Amino acid sequence: MKVRELILLLLVGMGLGGGLVLWGQLIKDRAREVQSEKLDTAGVKWRQDHFKLNESNLSDELSAQGVEFPDIVIAQAILETGHFKSHACTARNNLFGLRDSDGTYMSFAHWTDAVASYKKYIQRWKVPPNDYYQYLDSLGYAEDKSYIKKLREIVNHRKR
Repeated sequence: MKVRELILLLLVGMGLGGGLVLWGQLIKDRAREVQSEKLDTAGVKWRQDHFKLNESNLSDELSAQGVEFPDIVIAQAILETGHFKSHACTARNNLFGLRDSDGTYMSFAHWTDAVASYKKYIQRWKVPPNDYYQYLDSLGYAEDKSYIKKLREIVNHRKR
């Protein structure tokens, strides 16, 4: 065998070897994608359970969205919805009695959207208030004169 043929065979071998390495890497990458897809489908059950409306999931969502004073906000949701049973809650996903400018209850695609609106429209301060109950009262959040008292009772009851 001549030197040229030997070099040519060596180059072809290196090319094939490099191609095999790339092919092997593509297989590994695809295997990782498939594994990731499996993890995503396994997470569907968790997400479905997480997005069911209950106090625990609401607490998690408030935390995830950075809503401050979560104990009081959960108490508001409980009071406004009658423990998540009101028509505004079940039909409109409105946890907080939020209203449009025309006075009608706002509707949300999902209850987590109500949390986002609460954060955007109610907690829109630069510096959080020292007394959140007083802040809500100053907003005129509810027409019920005993609203703040009821919120305090719910918060205190939940802490027991």
